[in-house]
Amino acid sequence: MEQLINLIEACKRNERKAQYALYDLFFQPLMSIARKYKNNNEDAAALVNEAFFKAFTQLEKYNKEVPFEYWIKRITINTIIDDFRKHRKTKEFEAKIDDLSLKSASSISQKVYNNAEKDLQAKDILKLIEGLDEHERIVFNLFEIEGMHHEEIAKHLMVSERTSKRYLNQARETLKEKITRLFSTSKIY
Repeated sequence: MEQLINLIEACKRNERKAQYALYDLFFQPLMSIARKYKNNNEDAAALVNEAFFKAFTQLEKYNKEVPFEYWIKRITINTIIDDFRKHRKTKEFEAKIDDLSLKSASSISQKVYNNAEKDLQAKDILKLIEGLDEHERIVFNLFEIEGMHHEEIAKHLMVSERTSKRYLNQARETLKEKITRLFSTSKIY
């Protein structure tokens, strides 16, 4: 812990070796986060680099009472959200949602569900999530993985809570369909 604080202090003095050491220490954990939101390593690395730039330029604001890992992960997630806002398709977000209730979840037989739970590994699930539409993937990851609530997601993405819920529901539906197809074609059950 003290070594990390010393490294941060050296980074505040713009010592390049310290900045590289801090970058090297946190690059992979932050890449893991970014890969949940981007489909390729180049885009994920670009987001991580942007997050590091923000972190290095804001080190004076870092509060030592907050774990540094949490602080830099939060900067990374905010950078991902900013990138999403910057590149989103305005028409898709401004589309009016009709007054019909959200599509109800399709049912998957318990047998398929049990096999999916048993046979799918984390890497397989991540691959399925990567295949989601960008809007669905962002909301799904923020809600299911990062633990944000719809109110917070809506605020960050500048959409309504209802839109956030709709994208989460669509992501879940898409994942259920993919899992069902995967197990029905592989005759696992």
